[in-house]
Amino acid sequence: MFTFRTTTITFFVFLFLLNILGFAGFGIHYWHYLILIGIYVTVSVTLSFFIRSCFHLKAFSNGITTEKIISITFDDGPDTEYTNRILDVLKDAGITATFFCIGRKIDGNEELLKRMDNDGHLIGTHSYSHSNWFDFFPPRRMKKEFLRTEEKIIHITGKRPLMFRPPYGVINPMVKRALHGTGYHVIGFSNRAWDTVAKKEGKILSRITRSLKPGDIVLLHDTVQQNINVLKSFLDYLTQNGYQVVSLDKLLNIIPYEKT
Repeated sequence: MFTFRTTTITFFVFLFLLNILGFAGFGIHYWHYLILIGIYVTVSVTLSFFIRSCFHLKAFSNGITTEKIISITFDDGPDTEYTNRILDVLKDAGITATFFCIGRKIDGNEELLKRMDNDGHLIGTHSYSHSNWFDFFPPRRMKKEFLRTEEKIIHITGKRPLMFRPPYGVINPMVKRALHGTGYHVIGFSNRAWDTVAKKEGKILSRITRSLKPGDIVLLHDTVQQNINVLKSFLDYLTQNGYQVVSLDKLLNIIPYEKT
């Protein structure tokens, strides 16, 4: 498998070969080393942004199935203004989803978290701060964010979440080290609406539906006003096209909470 480990081993093998060739008088110049280093850095950085690549560690980004079943996930909540309305739409449709919550947003929105749990939705962690600089934090600070968020979820629901989605879907060596020993399932996505960028409901819906396939994990945000109507239209589309929404733990065959 093409991973950070195999890439690093390959890099050092080629580096060793360049040194051997240089000592043997084959005219190896500094720019050969720069090219090799450039390729290594480019590959490592680029694949860190693609959680589905499992470049640094295993992540669940879709279910392996031919059945027309999918899961719907929401990031960045709970949101005072929109989460309740998203929950209303889901309740009316009899659908359960997964909410990856930011720890700092739980304060003042405890009732929303209780409602998620009471309505049968799954709750995962999405860091505490969701800082723009999160991926540059040292592993110890990242781990504190994980623990701080899960403590809030435990306090409100009595359940320790085992599902984690990294901010921005980025996995790098620091995130990998921070996750060590947590027991978390790292959750990615296979169908992304880019709903925090697109503003038109039709465009968001089109992005989800045009590439929808069995086993998809759909990424939406419960912090976007447009998604209230998008969700209604999407659920209608699923019904019309024979799709069923299942809970994430069922799609992936994983345990969403620590057994107590």
